[in-house]
Amino acid sequence: MRNILLSLLAICAVALSSCERSETPVVESYLEIMSSTTLNVGRQGGTFSIKYRIDSPVEGEEVKVSSDNEEMIVSMRVASEGNVVVEVAPNPTHEERQASVTISYRNLSESVLFVQEAMEHVEVAANQLIGNYYGERLQPGLGHYWIIMSEGGIVDGELVNGSEFFRLDLIAAVAENAEDIRIPDGRYTYDASNSFAEFTMPNLGNTDYTYIDDGGMAWAEPFVEATLEVEGTKFTLEAATEEKTFRVSFDGDYSITANVISDRISTLEEDLEIDLTGCKGTLSNYGDYWMCGYTNWGIEFVHTKGLKYGTYLVLDFISESTTSCVGTYRYSGFSGEDETKPNFAPGFYVPGMRISDDGVHMMGSLVQINKDGMGIDQAPLYGGEFTISQNDDGSYHIVIDALDDAEPAHRITLDWSGKLQ
Repeated sequence: MRNILLSLLAICAVALSSCERSETPVVESYLEIMSSTTLNVGRQGGTFSIKYRIDSPVEGEEVKVSSDNEEMIVSMRVASEGNVVVEVAPNPTHEERQASVTISYRNLSESVLFVQEAMEHVEVAANQLIGNYYGERLQPGLGHYWIIMSEGGIVDGELVNGSEFFRLDLIAAVAENAEDIRIPDGRYTYDASNSFAEFTMPNLGNTDYTYIDDGGMAWAEPFVEATLEVEGTKFTLEAATEEKTFRVSFDGDYSITANVISDRISTLEEDLEIDLTGCKGTLSNYGDYWMCGYTNWGIEFVHTKGLKYGTYLVLDFISESTTSCVGTYRYSGFSGEDETKPNFAPGFYVPGMRISDDGVHMMGSLVQINKDGMGIDQAPLYGGEFTISQNDDGSYHIVIDALDDAEPAHRITLDWSGKLQ
């Protein structure tokens, strides 16, 4: 009887022991990439987002991100739950490149492949080289040359739609023969710091890749680096913009025109009464554009056919008012501290100023006269004043009585009423 009782107790003990050893279920997490697992990236790179999802997350466990290409993937971070932000560097090579970004969680991992396009490389066999020579304008003892290379981009003096141009400012020895100007032999390098040292290409806004689209609009992309080899009539340019690299070659006769510019911008030979026939006027508020504490206003008249036709008139002036341009504005003159900088103050207008060596490109208050696509005359407003008033019907009345920068000066006048857009 005792043995039977002991056996029953043993059975009960085994049963109790089995109940006490039941284990807690293991939690199985699940990681899934919710966005595309292959991303095509442009040459310029940029910032991209990877979306992911974790089922059954475990407290205390973190998501980790890694990459197999640190040159291409410059940063990675978990920006928020379910979102990884990846920064891809620009591709400086002419080869496509790839990188995998791996998201890891516990013993799980999933990857996204980034495929980045290469920098485009363009070979150009130029058959045209023209340019200007500006003498010692930038650096005493050295000559300033500006050349343009193209492959058939100029026909009968006109720019061809769909063509491209390579424009270069060059600093070298003074021209030996003003009747037959030659670019001195040597290796020229791009100089963004504008040291104006010999055999450099300064950054004056005219060293770039320019193209004319099919609609006749011009677009310019500055070079970020460039070298030019000159040996007699042979020119070899290797240059890069943000998007492309170029190798441009030229070998043949070329023409450089002496163009030593005087300080005078105006081409007027007599007084000018401005004719705004066929022009539309636009009024713009540029805010504190000149960073002088006051509002910069602008009025621009453009012919309905475009900038190459009729009159182009710009009035650039400063006002205390942020809501009204009405007032009389006098010639501001230039700062005593910086002779190239106007005196920015309310009640004054910004005079026309040259921003290119040839005087074609200006800013400030100016007038240009064009006929059949050709420039006829230009002049800066360089003295006198103009008045802007508003009529009862909301239209404007503008009266100009100004001077150009010639000696003796020519008078520039206008008496106009009409709507401004």
